[in-house]
Amino acid sequence: MRTIIVAAVMALSVAAEASCNLSSVRLPSGLVKVGDSDQRVVRSNPDRVVQLETREGGAAGIRYDFHQRGQTLQIYVRAGRVVRVCRLRD
Repeated sequence: MRTIIVAAVMALSVAAEASCNLSSVRLPSGLVKVGDSDQRVVRSNPDRVVQLETREGGAAGIRYDFHQRGQTLQIYVRAGRVVRVCRLRD
């Protein structure tokens, strides 16, 4: 029983540090909002680019990661448009 409680507390603490309900984020190239073109994101020189795939192996979009002072910003792009912005605390 104690193991289940510890696992639940750890899961909730990780979820509290991640925020994926952001509508915009400031990057070196300027403010990036959901719905913007992916070109503004690419101009900011992301630290990592991850090709996203569906379960069947098809293309599902791209995730751009930016590492900034104790946090990682993740910007999800599908069909050339920003669809989601996440902030993960380190």
